[in-house]
Amino acid sequence: MKIPEEFLTKMERLMEPEEYHTFITELKRKIMIHSLRVNTKKISVAEFRRIFPYELTPVPWCAEGFYYPKGVKLSKHPYYYAGLYYLQDPSAMLPVVVLAPQPGERILDLCSAPGGKATQIGAATNDQGLLWLNDINPKRTKALLKNVENFGLKNIVVTNNQPRELAAAFPAFFDRVLVDAPCSGEGMFRREPRLMIAWRRDYHPRVCVPIQAELLKDAAQMVAPGGRLVYSTCTFSPEENELQVKEFLAQHPDFRLVGIDREGVSLGRAEWAGDVQLRKTARIWPHRARGEGQFAAVLERTTSGEQPERSVFSPPQPAASSLEPFWDFCREVGIAPPSGRLFREGDDLFLLPTELPDLTGLNPVRCGLFLGELRYNRFLPSHPFALALERQEARRELALAPDSPEVIKYLKGETLLATAATPRGNGWLLVTTGGFPLGWAKRVGNLVKNNYPPAWRMK
Repeated sequence: MKIPEEFLTKMERLMEPEEYHTFITELKRKIMIHSLRVNTKKISVAEFRRIFPYELTPVPWCAEGFYYPKGVKLSKHPYYYAGLYYLQDPSAMLPVVVLAPQPGERILDLCSAPGGKATQIGAATNDQGLLWLNDINPKRTKALLKNVENFGLKNIVVTNNQPRELAAAFPAFFDRVLVDAPCSGEGMFRREPRLMIAWRRDYHPRVCVPIQAELLKDAAQMVAPGGRLVYSTCTFSPEENELQVKEFLAQHPDFRLVGIDREGVSLGRAEWAGDVQLRKTARIWPHRARGEGQFAAVLERTTSGEQPERSVFSPPQPAASSLEPFWDFCREVGIAPPSGRLFREGDDLFLLPTELPDLTGLNPVRCGLFLGELRYNRFLPSHPFALALERQEARRELALAPDSPEVIKYLKGETLLATAATPRGNGWLLVTTGGFPLGWAKRVGNLVKNNYPPAWRMK
C-alpha cells in the first residue's frame, strides 16, 4: 500500500534530507514489533520473567514493557487469559508512563477504548482510587470493559458520554487526566497499512485538529489544581502535536509544560512550532527507537485550591436475606467475601468503587465489579469476579498447568473429566493456572462442567 504523496511532501519539507531518507526507509519496512506489558496488579515483573516461557527484552521507557520474539502467539497462551499481560505497541506505553498515576488518585482516561492505557493505569495504581474510563462509541466500550475486567480491575467507572458532559459534571475533579486523542494515525502506517486510506478520506490532520482542540478544552476543565493532563497521539503531524499544545497553552495560562526525559524517547520538535518550550514534549520515531510513532505532552495545572466535592452515590444496601445465596457461594468455594459496598440492580450484584460519585445525568456502562446474578435463590458467579480474585485465594481450586491440554480445553469451553486433583464433592470450583484465576467450573459427579463464557473463549 502506497504512502500518501501529500504526507511524504510535508515530511520532506519538515525534516533534514538525511533524516527524512532514514525515516521514510524505516516507515516502508514490512516489520511488526511484538511487545507486551506486565499486569503488576497480579504479578511482579521479576516473577513474570521467571515463569514466562519465552525470551523478553525490556522496553527502554516502560519498566513493565517487554519485546518478545516473533512467531510466538501470546494471545493463545493461558497467561493471557489469566490477565497477566496486555499485548501493546511499545510506543503506546509512553503516555501512561508520563501520566505517572498514583494509588488513591482520581484518574480520568477520556478516550479510553479499547483499554490498553486503562489497564496500564489500573496496574500502576494497584486498583486503588477511582479510575474513570470514557468513550463516546458504545461499541468500543464493550472491548474496553472486557480488557479492564481481564486485568481484574474493580475500582472503575465506564461511561459512554460526550467529553463536554463530563466537563460540566466534574469541574476540577480529577488528579490526572489522559487524552489519548483520535488522530490521523500516521505513526501507525507501518503497522496498519489500511490507515493510509483512512488518512486520505476520514482522518486527515485538518479533520482531527479541531476535534483534538475541543477534547483538550473539555479535559482542562476537569483537572484539579496541581493536577496533571497528558495529551498524546500516534501521529507525526505537527498540527496535531506541538502546534496543538502551543495553542492550548496560549488559551490556558494556568497550565505549564513538564519536561519528559526517558531513554529512547526524543524531544519534541520545537522548531516546527516556533517555540523553544515545546522541546519539553516528547516523540518516539520508528527510525530512532524500536516502536511506532508516538507524541506526548505533560501539562500541569498551576492554580492552587482544593478539589470540589461531588455527592457520593449511596444506593440502598440490599436486604441481608437476599444476599444469602452469595454468602453461601463464597463459603462453598472457600473465598473471603469482598469488602466494600454491594449494590443490587435487578438480579445483578456489583461491588461499587469506594469513591463512586453521583452519576445523575450521565450514561454509565459499568460501575465497579460485576459479581454475578442472584436468581431463584441461587448465585451465578460472573467471569470478571473470578479474574478479580487474588492468586490462590479459593479453597476449592482446580489447578491446571499452563502447558497442559486440559487448560486449553477449559479455555475453549469444553467439559473436563474429574481427576484425583479435582476437589471432591459436587459444586463450584475456581479454575486456575499457575495459581492465577481463569474462571469458574462446576463439578457434577465425574464431570467438570465448564462455565467459561462463550465470548471469552479461545478460538
